[in-house]
Amino acid sequence: MKTAKDTTFLLLTDPEFVRWVKSPDAELDTYWKNWLLAHPDKIKSVKEAREIIDGLKSKQGVLPKNNKYEVLQKILATETPGTRPSSEKNTSQRDPFFWLIMGQWTKVAAILVFVLVSIFLLSRMAIDPAPLEPAEVPKVAMIVKTTQFGEKLNFKLPDGSTVWLNSGSELIFPERFDSLERRVILTGEGFFDVQQDSSSTFRVVSGNLITEAVGTSFNIKYIDMDQLAVSLVSGKVRINHDSLEHGLILQAGQQLRYLDSDKRFEVKPFSTAEITGWREGLLQFSDAGFEEVIRQLERWYGVSISVTGHPSNTWQLSGKYNNQNLDLVLDRMAYIENFEYYISGKNVNLKF
Repeated sequence: MKTAKDTTFLLLTDPEFVRWVKSPDAELDTYWKNWLLAHPDKIKSVKEAREIIDGLKSKQGVLPKNNKYEVLQKILATETPGTRPSSEKNTSQRDPFFWLIMGQWTKVAAILVFVLVSIFLLSRMAIDPAPLEPAEVPKVAMIVKTTQFGEKLNFKLPDGSTVWLNSGSELIFPERFDSLERRVILTGEGFFDVQQDSSSTFRVVSGNLITEAVGTSFNIKYIDMDQLAVSLVSGKVRINHDSLEHGLILQAGQQLRYLDSDKRFEVKPFSTAEITGWREGLLQFSDAGFEEVIRQLERWYGVSISVTGHPSNTWQLSGKYNNQNLDLVLDRMAYIENFEYYISGKNVNLKF
């Protein structure tokens, strides 16, 4: 078990403690204050060691030799703590010259340790330089492609996939895709011819549904926020939704219809020409009601349609109009449904 004198001697021979007493700095202060908190029983020894060092660096410069011996003998005396042995007794028990020599070797050892540590640290810095601050990863810019009513758009995505946007639609995608996923967000109607890349899944987010593909072509119609249709022309896609635990796989020639209001899914075959004909300028109706016809005409031709009066019967209009102007389309409809129409720029009036 170490005595207080042993602790004091160890402190006096500790270069860091001596440096703390002689030239304190914030780092040393923090270390020794924490050390004292962990060793409250050593406070007396610390105070005594500080007093000794302060005495050795007195303003008069080097202390007289006899005073140095006396200071060291205080520490090394064998009497119990608290007693102050006489200088004569200490001198008879210890050879002052021996302890003076011991003190010099301690200084030499401290210097050697300091030099070796410095060399080690410098070599480490040369081999393992301080890590550089990581460069801030630039955010990927998002691109928004939109079509107004009466417009259609064809363009390529960063991965080479081709997209056709129907009238009144929007597609949001990043300036560049990452290595794991190619994600786009669609509102409206779009046809996708996806570039094959097995390491990066292509995902189209439309409302609550996510359509996943690797290398396929498909049409997504999401005009009515309550209804969505995914029509697969080639390849294979998986449809993901919160209510589908493992998703739903579509094969080529299958169409998924989803009604959001009651979370209902329906899969059935479809005609490719009817679904994708809009890309070639084919306007089609299949048993369409009056309101549906008006909405589609407005989107297709970019006009605003007002109505005077009411249809005399329920509409179930079917027909195909291939790259025909609005005047010709309305003329054919008016003959079947018995109404008059007036066109003034972008404004159209139907009169029943």
